[in-house]
Amino acid sequence: MSSITRINNLKNDFSSSESKIADFIIKNTDMVYNLTASELSSLTDTSPASIIRFSQKLGYEGFKELKISLAKEMPKKDIDEDKIYEKITIHDSLSEIINKIAVGHINAIKNTIKLIDEKVIMDAVEAISSARRINIYGVGGSSLVAQDLQYKLVRIDMPAYIYLDNHLQLVSAANITSKDVAIAFSHSGKTIETYRALEISKQRGAKTISITKFGENPISNVADIKIYTTEVEKTLRMGAIASRIAQLTIVDILFIGIVKSNFSNIPEYIQQTSDILKEFKINK
Repeated sequence: MSSITRINNLKNDFSSSESKIADFIIKNTDMVYNLTASELSSLTDTSPASIIRFSQKLGYEGFKELKISLAKEMPKKDIDEDKIYEKITIHDSLSEIINKIAVGHINAIKNTIKLIDEKVIMDAVEAISSARRINIYGVGGSSLVAQDLQYKLVRIDMPAYIYLDNHLQLVSAANITSKDVAIAFSHSGKTIETYRALEISKQRGAKTISITKFGENPISNVADIKIYTTEVEKTLRMGAIASRIAQLTIVDILFIGIVKSNFSNIPEYIQQTSDILKEFKINK
C-alpha cells in the first residue's frame, strides 16, 4: 500500500504535530529519503518521538520502514488530476464538470485498489460464501451500494437481506446467529444506525464485515473483517459521489470472488435469472 495514500487517508485523524509531518513529507517526498528522524523533526518543528509515532500510525515499525516505502514509490503529480480538488461552481463549463467528476471516480478507484489487502478480501469471500444468512446494513448513499450487493448475491441464490428501515435493521441484528454474516457499509465509519446494527450482530456471534474509509473508526473497530476504501475530498457532493464509486468497486470485487469460489453452481443460477428477466424486456 502506498505510504502517501496512507497519509492522505489518515489526514483527518492526525494531531497538529502529525499534520506538520504529513504536509512536509507530501511536499518533500524526495528529500525525506535521506533524513534522520532528528533532522525531520527539526524541519517540522516536532520531536524525534513524534516522527516515530507518526510512522507507526501509518502501520510501519518505525521511521526507517517509512523511508524505505517512500523510496520505492515514484510519485508523479498530474496537474489535470489535481483539478478534482477544486470546488465545482456555477461558472464551470460542462466539459470541466465532466472532467472533474470523471477524474474523481478514477482516483477513487485507483486509490481504493492500493488499500486492498487480498487476504482480507479472501476472508470476506469465504465468510459470505459459507453464511447461512447474510444481513447487509447501510443508510443514505451507502444503502444504494448495500442494495447493489444484495441484488448480486440474490441472483446467485445466496440468502442476502437488506433492511432500509432502521428499526428493522436492529431487529434483524437481534435475530442473527453465529452461522450468519453481517456486512456494514459506511464511508465515514461513524453512521450510528449502521454501527448499532453491526454492534448487535457482533454481540450475537455473527461474523462481521465493514466497508469504510481507511483508518480507525467505530464501525471498523466492531468488524472482524475490515475492508477499506480511500478517503475522498468533500467539495460540494463530490465526496459522496466518489465514495459510492469506491464502495461499488469493493462490491464488484467481492462478488466476482464469490462467483469464482462457487463457480460449479453459479452459472446455472445466473442463466435462470436472466431467462426470467427476459420476459420483462420489450422486443422490437
